[in-house]
Amino acid sequence: MTTYLVDDSSGEVEVTILEDGGDHVVARIGDGQPQRWQLKTLPDGRVALFGEDGSQRLLLGEAERADDAYAVHVQDGPIGTTLGVQSERARWLGGGAAGGKGGAGAIKASMPGRVVKVTVAVGDVVQAGAVVAVLEAMKMENDVEAPGAGKVTEVAVSAGDAVDAGGTLVVLGALDEAEA
Repeated sequence: MTTYLVDDSSGEVEVTILEDGGDHVVARIGDGQPQRWQLKTLPDGRVALFGEDGSQRLLLGEAERADDAYAVHVQDGPIGTTLGVQSERARWLGGGAAGGKGGAGAIKASMPGRVVKVTVAVGDVVQAGAVVAVLEAMKMENDVEAPGAGKVTEVAVSAGDAVDAGGTLVVLGALDEAEA
């Protein structure tokens, strides 16, 4: 079972793949009932999804991938849209920094877990992608990376701490010109 977070113009919804049979999937969208979708590749390379209720969606070409996020182009009748798709695990690993210059902001846990290791200290300058902590969740150790460059202004956890979803792990401040 894999959960994806799908973002379109109306907001974000969870899509959980309950069964992947190769030529079909069974998925639950949000809190709805599971639906079975048949998958067919058309001669022009597009993928058609046929729902049990007779509905049809066309996915145009291949999804554009950037890290663990995807942009999927969907044609629904004469109207097309682009959906942002990210796995639940990728969202969690990304933590999420509040806005600001560079990587400035709080890096938060998106799922509950246990801190295995903190790899930074107050005053450290980190670059985008630097590992700031290692968390254990769902019996897996996962690196939490800085979303951008910044200077560590606060370390809110220690090894062995339990963290809740949304709990602050590390806070990054903006770099001054000499540090950038």
